[in-house]
Amino acid sequence: MKKITLLLLSAFILSGCVTRKVPVKPEARTVTAISEIGVQQLNCQIVGTHTIDDAHPNNVERELKNEAYMAGGNRYRIVAVLDTHRSRPSSVVAELYNCPSPYKAKPAGNVELLPGAYSVKPITFTEIENNECKILNTHVVEKTSPDNLEIELSNETYMMGGNRFHITKIIDSNGNKPTSVVADIYRCKHTTVAY
Repeated sequence: MKKITLLLLSAFILSGCVTRKVPVKPEARTVTAISEIGVQQLNCQIVGTHTIDDAHPNNVERELKNEAYMAGGNRYRIVAVLDTHRSRPSSVVAELYNCPSPYKAKPAGNVELLPGAYSVKPITFTEIENNECKILNTHVVEKTSPDNLEIELSNETYMMGGNRFHITKIIDSNGNKPTSVVADIYRCKHTTVAY
């Protein structure tokens, strides 16, 4: 009897939270939260509102992503927290928005790395001083997607005959990822350390 009680107690403790998670639709995974300032800066259009009553805190964000997508939006903003569970929102009122992309679309769509640009790498300031590097040009990358920034720099460096680039100034960023930069383009001789 003691073994059965111990087994049941162990199963109960190990099972943890049994609240079913709301599945996020694949298309809704790109929906993100936005601040009030972000709504104004991106000129977002409100597409609806949604109220969640007494949900598990883990499901609040998931439900808002789905609802924003179903309303034709790509962002949501919680405007009021009605109730909390363990200091996390469980009942909220949210506004759903459709915001235009802040990035300029490239004429060819997604930016692809040129075949010869695979060998182009970023370089640090100390590496520039310790290697034989010649500056070829300074290049400005206009506002683009953070995912395309390094690809664009590599392509531009390759097209100028360089093999290294060094970002000298961040003009604009999206959170902690730069979207527009000034970079120096270098041609560096490959040197090895002699021991």
